[in-house]
Amino acid sequence: MSAYITATGAFLPGYPVPNDEIEDYIGKAGHASSDLKDLILANCGIKTRHYAIDKNQQTVMSNAAMAAGAVRVAAERAGLGPDDVELLTAATTVPDLMGPGHASMVHGELGYGPLEIATTHGICSCGMMALKNAYLQVAIGEKRNAICVASEFASRGFKSTRYEDMTAVSDDGALPMEVAFLRYMLSDGAGAAVIESTPVTEGISLRIDWITLTSYANTEQACMYLGSNDNAASKVWGDYPTVAAAAADGAMALRQKLSLLPHLVRVGIDEYERLRAMGKFDPRRVTWFPAHYSSERMKTLMIGECSRRNIDMGRPEMWYSNLTKIGNIGSAAIFVILDEMMTEGLINEGDTLLCMVPESGRFAVSYMHLTAVTAASKSESPV
Repeated sequence: MSAYITATGAFLPGYPVPNDEIEDYIGKAGHASSDLKDLILANCGIKTRHYAIDKNQQTVMSNAAMAAGAVRVAAERAGLGPDDVELLTAATTVPDLMGPGHASMVHGELGYGPLEIATTHGICSCGMMALKNAYLQVAIGEKRNAICVASEFASRGFKSTRYEDMTAVSDDGALPMEVAFLRYMLSDGAGAAVIESTPVTEGISLRIDWITLTSYANTEQACMYLGSNDNAASKVWGDYPTVAAAAADGAMALRQKLSLLPHLVRVGIDEYERLRAMGKFDPRRVTWFPAHYSSERMKTLMIGECSRRNIDMGRPEMWYSNLTKIGNIGSAAIFVILDEMMTEGLINEGDTLLCMVPESGRFAVSYMHLTAVTAASKSESPV
């Protein structure tokens, strides 16, 4: 049996926020962190992003509400009503509540009838975890349809007020680079996909041929993390006497060890080569490489490493990303990329897409192979 992405949806809160207005929303934190802004933005290439907080640093809408917004768009396009959805899988890095699960909160926000739910947690890769759950359940006939959604609400954790009592700063009062860096990199939004057992009767559907997700945590340290002030996690937030003590020590600030980021390029290409050697795909027959990457600099590094190793990973114009205008929305990024490609008519019948979602958390890489089909041209997925 096969499973198809029959509709997509995206939800981006508010208006696009240009680079010179970032601190109007998240404020300034640390004496010197603003000095890093131009350098960080020049490397990442992001021009605008979206925030679910206002200029008073107040929440405009919840993480679950953004996710529900994307689900409603996708469901409407697929012609699914509130009582038609059989499975909802939901992913996020930092949910509104520590419990219950994100999928429960999204379901409640939607108000849909009773259905099965699954929550996946991680960083960028958790969206693909949720999608694979939905894909497999539909593919084996367990469900006739499913909706997968991934959403991120990073800005509420980057508000300047969150750092006022943080004692883990340098002598000049600046935030550590591993903390300040992410304040200008991440943004908010949600993306969703409807998965069904048959393609749409009119237009393009994306047959899911396969999804892989491989963790390299057995050989790699944590690179992006929340809940500790060191990536060895020798002392996590729950080990402090109070949450306030954890925050003061910097354990509640999202961090990224920049020195480890080049490892992501290596494992991403290693995984690509492993799958190619297995015969999972033919690079010469790939039409598009929709890719989630954190910065244009990372894309340049990957293409350069492919060239150095004489690896065919497609021409640069085959790579597709909307990072520069949407910002880095983590697990939701690949869904919003596919939504843009579908709604703008960039995908034609017979096109093949090799989607890539690397995660720097503790290094996991996901790939997904899609084939654009119509109801008349559908065929079973290749082995």
